[in-house]
Amino acid sequence: MVTGMPPDVPAARQIAEAVADPELPMLTVADLGILRDVTSENGHIVVTITPTYSGCPALREIARDLEYRLTRAGFG
Repeated sequence: MVTGMPPDVPAARQIAEAVADPELPMLTVADLGILRDVTSENGHIVVTITPTYSGCPALREIARDLEYRLTRAGFG
């Protein structure tokens, strides 16, 4: 990410929406409603996710995948 430039929220959202669910790889986190919001806060991308059910074991893996993909795309 270039310092001083506001993050490109639509581009970050597009990347986040494409992340597959690890338990149902034919569906994305957007398809399942896990991805709630992608915003910019203090020059950083903030992704809000919620589990499909309480105690969802895949939530950590999804969060790691989101962070990895966004960092790799320059949002780190």
